[in-house]
Amino acid sequence: MKISSQALASFKNGLWDALPMMASYILSGTIYGMMALQAGLTSWESIAMSLFVYSGAAQFSAVSMIAEQASMWAILITTCLLNTRHLLMGVSISPYYQQFSRRQVNGLAFFLTDEQYAIALNRFRHEQSSAPYIVGVGVSLYVCWLVGTSLGTVAGQWIPDPASLGLGFSFIAMFLALAYYQLFSVARVVTFLLCGAAAIVFSILLPNGLHLLIAGIVAFLIGYMLSGEAKPDDASPSHPKEESA
Repeated sequence: MKISSQALASFKNGLWDALPMMASYILSGTIYGMMALQAGLTSWESIAMSLFVYSGAAQFSAVSMIAEQASMWAILITTCLLNTRHLLMGVSISPYYQQFSRRQVNGLAFFLTDEQYAIALNRFRHEQSSAPYIVGVGVSLYVCWLVGTSLGTVAGQWIPDPASLGLGFSFIAMFLALAYYQLFSVARVVTFLLCGAAAIVFSILLPNGLHLLIAGIVAFLIGYMLSGEAKPDDASPSHPKEESA
């Protein structure tokens, strides 16, 4: 299949925009790989989880629960609860996917992560949405996650306690960096702070994972009430049919 120059340029733009997150994905994947070995998974099992599940929060929770010998159903339910936030992200970014075919949407959905969502949303607020761009961002982060997992399964054999390295702060730094580019109005700052407070409170009261969904719904309601009518740059775009790669 011949790829147009425009599609190739969009793909390269996706790679470039994802570049700041690549190192963080490799580092996070490395931490996961080390923890997975500690939980009793083999190297291949750890890599297979990253290959097919591709959900950092779910994978970290799963290996912790495996180490505690939790049941399979408990792990599955926790994974589903943690990933319910994808429903809210999907609703938020869906206007930018309307021009794609159902087959394209189904394929692109696999690469939807917190970081890919934030990067793509920031780009599509100002430019036409593009499937090659989303693939560029998603595939690059996916590969980095797999590379990090592979490195972690190797490094884990020599590092008995990865938590002692203090690498967990990389998650906080990464999400703060993502949030920074979204906080361009008072309404968004207030929503961000209230949603964070709600997530902390609900994490104490609700089962693991469910607090994310509730906090996300609270953020949606707060943002809706504060924003009033959508501004021109936040409105859902109406783009012509995108040329497929």
